[in-house]
Amino acid sequence: MDVKLHTDNFLKHQNRALKFIALFLFIFEISFAQISNLETRGMWILRDSMVETATIDSAIIYAYRSGFDKVFLQVRGRGEAFYQSEIVTNHSSVNEDFDPLEYATRIGHALGLEVHAWMNVYILWSSRRVPEDPKHIYHTHKEWTEANHFSKMDWRIDLSSPPAPNWEGVYLAPTHPDVNPYLRTVFNEVIQNYDIDGIHLDYVRYQDDFYGYNPDGRNEFEKIYNIDPMSIVRGIISTRFGWEQTEVDSITTAWNSFRQDKVTELVQYIRSDIEVSGKPIQLSAAVKPNLITASSRWLQNWKPWLENGLVDFVIPMNYYKDLKPYNEAIQIMKQLLRLESLDNVIMGIATYNQDAQASADKVIIARLNGFKGICVFSYDAHKNNLDWFKPVLNAIGPAF
Repeated sequence: MDVKLHTDNFLKHQNRALKFIALFLFIFEISFAQISNLETRGMWILRDSMVETATIDSAIIYAYRSGFDKVFLQVRGRGEAFYQSEIVTNHSSVNEDFDPLEYATRIGHALGLEVHAWMNVYILWSSRRVPEDPKHIYHTHKEWTEANHFSKMDWRIDLSSPPAPNWEGVYLAPTHPDVNPYLRTVFNEVIQNYDIDGIHLDYVRYQDDFYGYNPDGRNEFEKIYNIDPMSIVRGIISTRFGWEQTEVDSITTAWNSFRQDKVTELVQYIRSDIEVSGKPIQLSAAVKPNLITASSRWLQNWKPWLENGLVDFVIPMNYYKDLKPYNEAIQIMKQLLRLESLDNVIMGIATYNQDAQASADKVIIARLNGFKGICVFSYDAHKNNLDWFKPVLNAIGPAF
């Protein structure tokens, strides 16, 4: 596209977006004095596009031609690898002689793109059928899977009939003493063997706040506090049974912190292994966008990850379709994060659940709030109709 035409389209779209946003001043507390230039333009590319050279070429070339500078390539999903691994089961759709990550990295670097290995962390399986490969960790280490507050372990769930519409799948238990060391080897294999620019963590959290009750994990907590976490759930740790309210609050806080800290522990492991490798690999995470509920509900306490340098940047998955919760998540970040931490926030924008103009408006809102980077989820949502992205690209603006 001609640069002048691209710029004119951007300015036209920007003016339209500003008029649109002005209608919602009662919702948004933002300044229109300046719109930030984007220093980072990222795009997530799903594992479906990582199976062969043709699909990889199409995705990466599109990202390059559209002005993106970072691509996040999903190379671990459902506990399977889209790279050559001696630890993880390889995905059956990938030819055993082909290494998608190695090939994609070469193509991306040839085009001047940063290539980040996007890897699912604790989620293990989400299909309605069990894994066919008997060596899949779902089969070999059932005791590592998550359990809810009724003590039901994920591996016992009938996958053909999930317990709830929003049930995400089978998770590994962060609290199990063998899970984080295992995952550490998984990530370190990629760190050691590939010339990537980054490791990008996804599902680095619990499925919900009523998970975390793996039996071995509970035992680990009980060794420290001499209390089974199930006693908290069952109401035994209560003022009705002689406990002081301060004691009840203290042990509940300890249990929540224990679960949060197990997730943070893995992030620390990966950061340490990157530093030991001596490679200039960035570490990032896709995180829940509302800082408060990320910590309380999903036990993903990502604020200190940024502030303590455990990650180089985060991408809040601010996928809300409605404008109000989208902006509320932004305002909470601006209230709770230090300015230097905000500089390391790249705003995640959804394209799969709304029309292109709505996604474009959210890009403008992120820029009006001073964010210098955005990441689009995802290329695959419209890879069969790439013209869909035109309003979004106009909102992102020409690369400078």
